[in-house]
Amino acid sequence: MREYNPIFKLSDKMINLLTQISEEVGRVGVLFEGKINVRAKSLIIKKVHTLLLLEDCNLSPKCIENIIIGEKIYKDYKESTLVKNLFDVYEMSVKLNPCSVNDMLFAYKMLLGSVDTVNYEFREDSKNDVDIFEMNSIPSRFVPGAIRDVFEWYKRSELHPLIKSAVLYFELEFLKPFKEYNGIMSRLWFDMLLCRWKDLFLLVSVHDNMIKRVDEYREVLYDAYKVGECNRFVELMLETVYEALKNADIPKAGSKVAESKSINKSYKNEDMDESVTVKATSSFTNKLLEVMGDEVLSTNEIMLRLGMTHKPTFRKNYLNPAIELGLVEMTLPGKPRSRHQRYKKNIIIADYNIIYAKHTR
Repeated sequence: MREYNPIFKLSDKMINLLTQISEEVGRVGVLFEGKINVRAKSLIIKKVHTLLLLEDCNLSPKCIENIIIGEKIYKDYKESTLVKNLFDVYEMSVKLNPCSVNDMLFAYKMLLGSVDTVNYEFREDSKNDVDIFEMNSIPSRFVPGAIRDVFEWYKRSELHPLIKSAVLYFELEFLKPFKEYNGIMSRLWFDMLLCRWKDLFLLVSVHDNMIKRVDEYREVLYDAYKVGECNRFVELMLETVYEALKNADIPKAGSKVAESKSINKSYKNEDMDESVTVKATSSFTNKLLEVMGDEVLSTNEIMLRLGMTHKPTFRKNYLNPAIELGLVEMTLPGKPRSRHQRYKKNIIIADYNIIYAKHTR
């Protein structure tokens, strides 16, 4: 049986965005250090509010908070129940496997709760329901298999996690596997995949920026439906992730955060042009890839080839950004500090990155 592969092509813009995102992940990760394990209610309320805004539900964050803590039930009972259920799903999401069909159905069941006690499975098309043809999706009998195929592709693909997550996001939007709340489920799943990749996304609301670009988002999605490939959609999602990190609300409590800010200033000048920062990061990673070749090397062996002796600088400027971008892989990913740890290029992305860098010199 032929394996499923989405219609998608890695672009220069995607590679450039991955570089910028890697830079922001490093910056924001330092500033959020020690705070990522806290799932504050206010942060989940913010995410719930954003997802509901994208569904044209205009409840304020305060209204959502009142519903969740049970102080007030609004006239629209279905809407109030949806708010509570979505909050519960977000709290549960850290325990779910985003590549499990059963976990997806479980999350959908939680989302529906008492809102709808019937549709706990994937959608079923009725003879009188012509919406399926109007929304350019597939007949319901193919949905379970299609979802499994997409999840299997995600697990075996060697693309960068951000690229894979954006592609999976598009596939969920295209398949529309449920009778209702498909938009909420696809955005929730994208958020879960981001949090699985880097837990700092527990504190960052990626979809805030999408509200400002909702018309563009819908247009890009519609165009992707028509042509059957998702390149522009993936680029838009990467732009959204980058903007979310760039504009992330940094916690202000404690001197530790202030100290982190001063460290960050020494790492990146606030007045520096962003393109200069991107080029600097790219030159470090490309030099690393060139000296590695196709060999499997230890930290000391790579540093020797680079002519470096200071390990923290090597890790900060060369190795860690390359790993974040998916350009370099560990031979023992579960034991990052092992003395037997070795590193190798991710051939699929790394070679493309080198070609791109040479092309833009």
